[in-house]
Amino acid sequence: MRDDGVLVVERPVDRLVGRENADLFKRFAEARRSGAADLNPEIATLLDDPAGALFVDTETTGLAGSMVFLLGIMQVLPEGLLLRQIFARDYREEAALLSEWTERLREARLLVSFNGKSFDLPVLRDRLGYHRVAVPDEPAHVDLLHHARRRWLGVLPDCRLQTLEWHLCGRRRAGDIPGEEIPAVYHHFVRTGATGDILTVFHHNALDLVTLADLTLRLAEPTAASGRGSRCGRPSGAKEIT
Repeated sequence: MRDDGVLVVERPVDRLVGRENADLFKRFAEARRSGAADLNPEIATLLDDPAGALFVDTETTGLAGSMVFLLGIMQVLPEGLLLRQIFARDYREEAALLSEWTERLREARLLVSFNGKSFDLPVLRDRLGYHRVAVPDEPAHVDLLHHARRRWLGVLPDCRLQTLEWHLCGRRRAGDIPGEEIPAVYHHFVRTGATGDILTVFHHNALDLVTLADLTLRLAEPTAASGRGSRCGRPSGAKEIT
């Protein structure tokens, strides 16, 4: 916890990705060494320096212009995945959450998101402006949604993150909270202090970030290996994650 009161939760998340995917740092290096001829330069940059990248996902109280109450940032490190979740326990703590974000941003050499160029980063900038906090310089930003659309639009039913997670990563979520319910859960937490439902939001946020790391590996595969082949059908050995 910071001195100014915002809650920062740090935890390893390897158990969320399964033993076969636990050493993602090593798998990133192996994917880079394989050197697919059609590897996108942005994905190559990410594979070259995973520890310097911040995988970012926000949870807000609504659409653009609304408060950021949970910021998830994850790093792929040699010792495993490290997840930090920065949580505003009431509306007054958003400024402290954003202060923590600016500190982490200054250390990052690359940002990785899913639709972050259109949503997460603009929202964070807007909220920094609202609180009259200077927006620091941002490093290069890899938005995996754009890469997913180039690779799988028209191949998969859609390019939503959980669709990609199911068809490409072989995981389907059980008991996950729908995104549209998340703002109401937060408002209920602020009013009552009841933690049960808000913990599902933390879990949802963590799963989104883990899937981004896994999706990076799928994007590193040769195009022919991740086109209309077996990975893009209904996964026969897929598992549920809770």
